[in-house]
Amino acid sequence: MVLNRPFDFYAIPAGALRLTRIAMADANGVERFLFVGDATAGPIEQILPDDGAALPAKRHDIDFPFRLKIVHFNDLHGRLVNLTHLARGGVQPIFSRMAGYIDTLRCRFRNHPQRGVLVLSAGDDSVGSVFDALLGYDPDSFQTHAAYRLYSVAGVDACAMGNHDLDLGVRLLAKALMTDAAFPLLTANLAGCSWLSGMYFPAALFVVKGVRVAVIGLTTPAQIAPQPDSTLHFVHPIGVVENLLPAVKEISDVVIVLSHLGYSLASSSASVLAAGDRELAAALPHGAVHIIIGGHTHHALNEQGLSPHNVVHGIPIVQAGKQGEFLGEVDITVGRRWAAVTNVQLLATAHLPDNDAFEQQHVRPLLKQVEPLFAEPLGVVADHRDLNSDNVRNELAAHESALCNFITDALVERCRLAGESVDFAAVDASCIASGLPMGQLTFGDWFRVTPYADTIQLCTLSGRQLEQLLQENARRADRPDEAHIERGFLHFSRHVRYRILPGARRSEAQAVDITVNGQPLAAQLDRTFVMACPSFTHALANPWEQTAREDLRISLNAAALPKRDTHRFVRNELLAYIRAHGGVTAESGARRDGRLVVEEIGD
Repeated sequence: MVLNRPFDFYAIPAGALRLTRIAMADANGVERFLFVGDATAGPIEQILPDDGAALPAKRHDIDFPFRLKIVHFNDLHGRLVNLTHLARGGVQPIFSRMAGYIDTLRCRFRNHPQRGVLVLSAGDDSVGSVFDALLGYDPDSFQTHAAYRLYSVAGVDACAMGNHDLDLGVRLLAKALMTDAAFPLLTANLAGCSWLSGMYFPAALFVVKGVRVAVIGLTTPAQIAPQPDSTLHFVHPIGVVENLLPAVKEISDVVIVLSHLGYSLASSSASVLAAGDRELAAALPHGAVHIIIGGHTHHALNEQGLSPHNVVHGIPIVQAGKQGEFLGEVDITVGRRWAAVTNVQLLATAHLPDNDAFEQQHVRPLLKQVEPLFAEPLGVVADHRDLNSDNVRNELAAHESALCNFITDALVERCRLAGESVDFAAVDASCIASGLPMGQLTFGDWFRVTPYADTIQLCTLSGRQLEQLLQENARRADRPDEAHIERGFLHFSRHVRYRILPGARRSEAQAVDITVNGQPLAAQLDRTFVMACPSFTHALANPWEQTAREDLRISLNAAALPKRDTHRFVRNELLAYIRAHGGVTAESGARRDGRLVVEEIGD
């Protein structure tokens, strides 16, 4: 069953949620209900069942204890298979193995009165894989949400909304939910999104063979893509959970938070705002929920079983890595008056048995849809060392880059063709995932370079701010005598030229001889410039900036500049440029031209 339309509900009083049944008990003994309404405005004081949605009374004929097994994953980012080379059939299964394991568990426990299974995703189910090509970029170009389609076939019970699930816009997400999702999308702390109205829910209730399991969804407000035609307002998650808990706990035996907040505010793998799972657990009453199943920060937690470090205020926290590397499993044992997590493990997906039937019947047809798209010839790739993946991974922030020159010059041309008054462009590693093979260039080759759904933003800055940005950029550059980590080093289009004097220490690095459009920047300090850059510029540098801010005088992050989002996707614009210029060649801009000179240490 696909939840193929927004739910229409009559007026819900303030302080109340409606409870509606979406499915009677299935073959696995699971009944499904949704909590509908706004959990952000204040405490929920009553649950109002729709007609026919009355909850079954708690079963007293169960021979307790009951064992509930939760299978979970997070941040799959559409990586349903591992592709070594799509055109040559280099496909290693990922999600089909997960689906096979899930099916095995359900078959094993289907007729067992004291066992039940739920399957949950903690969000970021798309953006970053070959299957993004099937999403399109608006409802008219949409073909399918490959992950949602496979989740529906495999029987995933609920997904939390992740920040990257919004990357392609709320209209496209709405289309995907209506077309492919047979499960509810949960987020309790989102308000004010008209396009998704009636298609996301604060929580769901699963009655598993008489045991009532509430699942509350949460979404991080960090790194949310701008929405051209909808307002997204995320409320502080701790307050929202506090609003929900008393009413939800009253009708539940088990309460789970399905969180895409991130592990903690101290996490360095992704930006965490307001609160992470650790802060949420610490703020709630001791043991107020039975478990937090997390995502967003790509942590592989509890590989050796539940760690005491991951139990905060009596609440266990779990997370299963990223991109399908692990499948998480949690056992919750339920007694007549209690419930507790009794086992936690991570299963390496690569070690799960193949599920050839699922792969052939459901995954291969999706691969066949993307194969012709990815095989589209775009032109040729020049023989330049800066373009190969090894040098992209090791040297991107150490010196001038032919690849970054190509990208920044292309962004300026594409913006100006669209009528935007742009002075220059900048990029960092946040939009570049790989290099290019020399020779013939295909859509798939370029997709691997720019797999993300970044949009082009136009930042406004003064000459003085540009001078500060460049001085701090000199301190972000990789140095030959230090380990290379992501510091957000910016590459600029040909309109900005300068030298970096590295100094004896990073704190002494300087940008000198700066010109913009052939004129010294010193003579343009009062001028206002417009810089085009991808929407995630400097996002990956946040962890380093937190440690370097005082010692290295790092204070200007491009993300903090006044900006306007063009709502044009970086990858689309670069593909258009490549098609127009016949590939990635010296003639199209993939060359060094001396716009950046990094002097050697000691010169």
